[in-house]
Amino acid sequence: MALEIRGLRVSYNIEGRGIEVVRGLDLDINKGECVGLVGESGCGKSTVGLAITRLIPERKGSITAGNILLGDKDVLTLGPDGLRDVRRSKVSYVFQDPFSSLNPVFTVYDQLKEALPDKRNADEIISGTLESVGLSGIIGNKKIYPHELSGGMQQRVMIAMAIMPNPGLLILDEPTTALDVTVQNQILDLVARLKDEMKLSVLFISHDLRTVFRISDRVFVMYAGKIVEKGLKQNISLKPGHPYTVGLMDSMPSFERRKQKFNAIEGRAPLFSELPKGCKFYPRCKFRVDDCALREPGMEIVSGEDHVSRCIRIKEIALDGISKS
Repeated sequence: MALEIRGLRVSYNIEGRGIEVVRGLDLDINKGECVGLVGESGCGKSTVGLAITRLIPERKGSITAGNILLGDKDVLTLGPDGLRDVRRSKVSYVFQDPFSSLNPVFTVYDQLKEALPDKRNADEIISGTLESVGLSGIIGNKKIYPHELSGGMQQRVMIAMAIMPNPGLLILDEPTTALDVTVQNQILDLVARLKDEMKLSVLFISHDLRTVFRISDRVFVMYAGKIVEKGLKQNISLKPGHPYTVGLMDSMPSFERRKQKFNAIEGRAPLFSELPKGCKFYPRCKFRVDDCALREPGMEIVSGEDHVSRCIRIKEIALDGISKS
């Protein structure tokens, strides 16, 4: 197992009080596997990525409970030296906006070199890495700065910096959101190829379910700080097991449904300071019943033990029919 998260809880300090934004999350990634973590903006998915590397600023928030196991090490028990080793060689992080992640006053070459744990043979390693991410055109140019590159090229530089330490786990947080569709596809193809060639384990965080289905082996659907459905992507895409997942799928533009009414999810995601009782998706769910407001459901099997959902109605309703209703 490359990553195992159990019972993770994270709170942010908001107006003098702690507001829990990750509420007992479980997630695991096998070696060489790509797991997609998908949900609307504000559901807590980026916080999960930051928690894995303990990058949540102490003045803003804290991890209050849980375990984050990378191999045989619990990240939450590591001291400064152990944490530095994890960040240097075990886990790499690629953020959403490459331009804000790159330092504008240093050359691309200098920043790539800085990412190397061992500076010996730096030119050779950097050249090989740039070629592997499709940037052979800037090999040998040590005077080029980030602003001289396009957004897609900047993101490729960030991916190059992330893979140079040869990490076991690569976290990609909305890596294609700021890019146009053509470049998005190129970046996704690049990530898929690098995963296979380097045997990388990948956590792909996104609000775009279509993108997640394209690149992931398994999918974790997150809502209001908890996983509401998880399973193999083919199982979820063919038979979604939670009304929220159904809503996300119905919201995807489709050529076949181009003349039909757009099926957006009603309402908005709740504030963490105002979470409803019972199922947190209950106020927005078009399949709700009165019992949904009484308690937050646990995970129930949808189709085999590897496909589970947090919904009390999955046993009484054929959800493959729900999406068509």
